[in-house]
Amino acid sequence: YKNEKPSVTLSNKLIILTVRPGFGIEKRGKVIHNWHKTLLHSFMHTLIKKWEKKLSVKVSNYFLQKMKTKWGSCNKVSRRIRFNTELIKKPKDLVEYIVVHEMIHLIESKHDDRFIKILDKHYPFWRDARSELNQLPLPCIKAFN
Repeated sequence: YKNEKPSVTLSNKLIILTVRPGFGIEKRGKVIHNWHKTLLHSFMHTLIKKWEKKLSVKVSNYFLQKMKTKWGSCNKVSRRIRFNTELIKKPKDLVEYIVVHEMIHLIESKHDDRFIKILDKHYPFWRDARSELNQLPLPCIKAFN
């Protein structure tokens, strides 16, 4: 506890949360959540730029939020993608799979044969990624059926 702006730092494999005296568990959780979002934003931005070129699509905007039942969602009309903040706790290759999956929805809305062909072409090991992701904690979330 310190009388300064709340922060999160990494030190020798430890996550150090610094908060003002009296910060309850809810406020501490918000500080950690915001730190996770900051980390995830920098990673997502890089992945989105990479895959915009590969898929020849443009994401107008993306945002991060806590989601109970999905890893991500895409609005094809507005070209906006939403990602679950829990992805920060997952391996980077599995996060990339979710990014590619949602960006392909900018081309094909449904999980139909066309969607699968595009996914097979650009991310051939997606089935392994989906399986691994679905075995990790947050059991109520499925990448897609």
